[in-house]
Amino acid sequence: MSEPEPPLLADVHPALVSFLKATLISEGEPGLARAVGRLRFHGWCDCAPTCTYLRTAPADRAGGTWIHLDDEAPRVWLQFDRNHTSFAGMEICEFDLGPPPASDLDLPSR
Repeated sequence: MSEPEPPLLADVHPALVSFLKATLISEGEPGLARAVGRLRFHGWCDCAPTCTYLRTAPADRAGGTWIHLDDEAPRVWLQFDRNHTSFAGMEICEFDLGPPPASDLDLPSR
């Protein structure tokens, strides 16, 4: 029996996905914006209670390239997957995710 797929990130944190899609489109990256809509929520890094790295793929898919999306200060750092076609995770710096939804009870405290 296989494990069920994790929920879509858009179902867990819709405001974050809307921000990422709009920002990537405005940066001329419509393909990456479409990829954000397909990301799954694999949970938060558990290295520390305050770690703000959100996993959107299994750890072995992560690549070494990061980009940041911001206005005046970096708000979200996106980590590409190994193929540079999607994202394996992201560091949430200055983006208010709001109260934790029922599907994300491990939202880090700040």
